[in-house]
Amino acid sequence: MTGRFAPSPTGDLHLGNLRTALVAWLAARSRRASFLVRMEDLDRVTSSPEHERRQLDDLARLGLDHDGAVVRQSERFDLYEAALDRLNQLGVTYPCWCTRREIREAASAPHDGVLRYPGTCRHLDRRRLEERWASGRRPALRLDAAAAAAHLGIDTELEVVDLVAGTYRTSVDDLVLRRHDGVPAYHVAVVV
Repeated sequence: MTGRFAPSPTGDLHLGNLRTALVAWLAARSRRASFLVRMEDLDRVTSSPEHERRQLDDLARLGLDHDGAVVRQSERFDLYEAALDRLNQLGVTYPCWCTRREIREAASAPHDGVLRYPGTCRHLDRRRLEERWASGRRPALRLDAAAAAAHLGIDTELEVVDLVAGTYRTSVDDLVLRRHDGVPAYHVAVVV
């Protein structure tokens, strides 16, 4: 087991952050396991070295030490690109030029309270694909959930049974893996 605490350096730690850090630290240390700190600093607008310094100082003041250097998501782009290249090689990604507004306004988008991608760019023909590239607008990179599920031999329908909240059913969406500005999506960075 390796314990970890992964704050976003976008402000001071609050009581919930500190509780999470303490529980993770206690769980790791009670098992004589490593405890790592990973800064989730992909948000280039609100993340700052000053916030990170204050957060690390707060952890140190509470005696919550960590092993090794602080890992920063912003310093691991080569790892994220390698993972995205692997997905590209498997043929389970595609470029997408849709904005959130366009997705929200799409008549074919499911409207069950969750903003879902309607698949607009998933199967563009050659002509439309060339038009989008020629527009100069940079695309995001999306996961083709159905293709990935087929590759893995799993279903895109998901059911979670929570002892408190009950049963929740949904389908896996074609999520963004890399934003149009080249920044990997949060869930890619967290998994890698």
